[in-house]
Amino acid sequence: MVKGKDKFQTFLTGIKQILGVGIYLLLIGILLEILMMAVHKYVSLPISIPFSWQIISTGICVVLCFSGIIWFNKTLDLAEIYLAGGENKLMTSGPFNYVRHPLYATLILTLPPLFIIWWQDLLFIVPWILIFLIAKYLVKTEEACLVRMFGEVYQQYREFVPDLIPYKGPGGEKFRENYENASQTR
Repeated sequence: MVKGKDKFQTFLTGIKQILGVGIYLLLIGILLEILMMAVHKYVSLPISIPFSWQIISTGICVVLCFSGIIWFNKTLDLAEIYLAGGENKLMTSGPFNYVRHPLYATLILTLPPLFIIWWQDLLFIVPWILIFLIAKYLVKTEEACLVRMFGEVYQQYREFVPDLIPYKGPGGEKFRENYENASQTR
């Protein structure tokens, strides 16, 4: 029989396995936002946002957040198919069609804007910038391993798909088309 403390430890281990270092990025983001709340008493860069715009902006952030959760769950499904299934295949579809690191992208695009909207202070852009820089560092570290694992294929994938901000559209599709064409000419 598993005791309460053991169940909680098992739960935490499961979360860590699912989220990897993403949980640390989330915790760092929350700590930075709390720090900004404390600093907010002494330093402020106020902006004025009408209440109606706060509601609309919050709705957009909430939709993005839930979309990110769905996106992340899709990522887990793909990881289970390709990695747990014994295949060592580069994932380029689903959320990886748009960004190489969908969990980090979701955190960056949804959490910090809510603080800016509801505190009506540009001071809260500081944690956003720091979270982005930390994510860039994590991406660089992870991608060194991915380049070793997948070699030239991953290098080509990086040319078509951005790391965090999905600004190129479905680059994974373009990568797959290019990769298939290159494979056929060999």
